[in-house]
Amino acid sequence: MPGIGTLANVGMILGGSIIGIFLKKGVPERFKTIVFQALGTATFLIGLSGVLSGVLKTNDSGGLDSQYILLLILSLVLGGVLGELLRLDRLFDQVGEKIKRAFSKQAAGTDVGTGFANCTILFCAGAMAIVGAVQDGLAGDPTMLIAKGMMDGIVSVLFTTVYGVGVPLSALAVLVYQGSITLLAFLVKPYLTDAVVLQMSLVGSAVLMLIAFNLWEIKKFNVANLIPAAFLPLIFSLVSRLWA
Repeated sequence: MPGIGTLANVGMILGGSIIGIFLKKGVPERFKTIVFQALGTATFLIGLSGVLSGVLKTNDSGGLDSQYILLLILSLVLGGVLGELLRLDRLFDQVGEKIKRAFSKQAAGTDVGTGFANCTILFCAGAMAIVGAVQDGLAGDPTMLIAKGMMDGIVSVLFTTVYGVGVPLSALAVLVYQGSITLLAFLVKPYLTDAVVLQMSLVGSAVLMLIAFNLWEIKKFNVANLIPAAFLPLIFSLVSRLWA
């Protein structure tokens, strides 16, 4: 049944978060620092591999050609502008503050808004989230989302030791995001081609790379405002069909 993969993914995030809450006071700061550096590296490489696999293709002579570069640029720019207009970063901050007030004791000393935003992007922006949700919607196959959920659960343990309740709350965003893609894939099967899925994964992977810089504390990017970018390839495809 479509949707099982997302439910399993959400359950693993919540399970990892519960473990992280119990471990919160038992993890020295130096271990948290090195873990974040390692996760930043892994996140960057995962995003980079998704971008390269999307923009590079093999030509007839065995060489490499590029594709979808203009689409990637347009999606990121227009998606970023749309995110700024919607002020998604402010929305995440406001939600984080409400969570912090609601769980003031548990959230003491943690940046709940940042944790909620970073974990939401980390769990949602990668290729596995998009492709897995599409597979779940088109073929009822939750395999990829279950595998993703296992990785998200491990990350949740570590992130919860730093961000507290912001991490398990991000599971709600995963439920809405992946659940919406699954439902959309189920409803628009004739329009959601392999090319569109690849393009959405490409843009999502580019957004994912920016989280690494946040984790490395090199530069703070408002990655929340780039969330709409991942959906623009689908919109471009639907609009092009209307003009065809």
